[in-house]
Amino acid sequence: MDVRPSWRGLAGIGTAVLISLPMQNDRDPVPPPSPAPAATAEVARQEVTLPPLLAGTFVATVRARDALEADARLPHEEAVGLLLDAGVRRVSSGDCADHRRPYCTSLRAIRYGTLMRVVDLRRASGCPVTVTGGTETGHAGGRYSHGNGYKVDLAHNPCLDAYVTRMCRYWRTRADGAALYRAAPSDVWADEPTHWDVLFR
Repeated sequence: MDVRPSWRGLAGIGTAVLISLPMQNDRDPVPPPSPAPAATAEVARQEVTLPPLLAGTFVATVRARDALEADARLPHEEAVGLLLDAGVRRVSSGDCADHRRPYCTSLRAIRYGTLMRVVDLRRASGCPVTVTGGTETGHAGGRYSHGNGYKVDLAHNPCLDAYVTRMCRYWRTRADGAALYRAAPSDVWADEPTHWDVLFR
């Protein structure tokens, strides 16, 4: 007997298969691929210990980026804020901050490294520290000068005087009669009548 396929039957079977496919997917869904975990960049606080200052004291631990920014120049307002946060005062005989006037105390364009050494001094000594001279005009010139941000004037007080003379070594007497003390090879403290004239390099 000749059996011929029924197109109506085949169409019915195809329809059933097509209908069953989404039903199968509903019963056993394929989980979507998990998103790739976002890379988390954790910025580690790398710390670096600077060379000892003042014959073994003032060991400053700062973030690595701070050491790289030692020569960065700061605006006056930012520099004063950093000092105040560390308990360091700034005074001016003229009660002003104009760097063009010698009787003002300006920190305009002071080196970040110089400022941090003043902060280190305050923390290590525990003494009152008051800045009376910065980058204002009226100081001697030169590469490592006040105007170039390497030097500050710090007011005398018994605690600070004792600390510096105890921790530094006497070096020589300057032409103007000021006794010079050295700490690290590049740091010089000049004992002037009203203040310490300090070079931080």
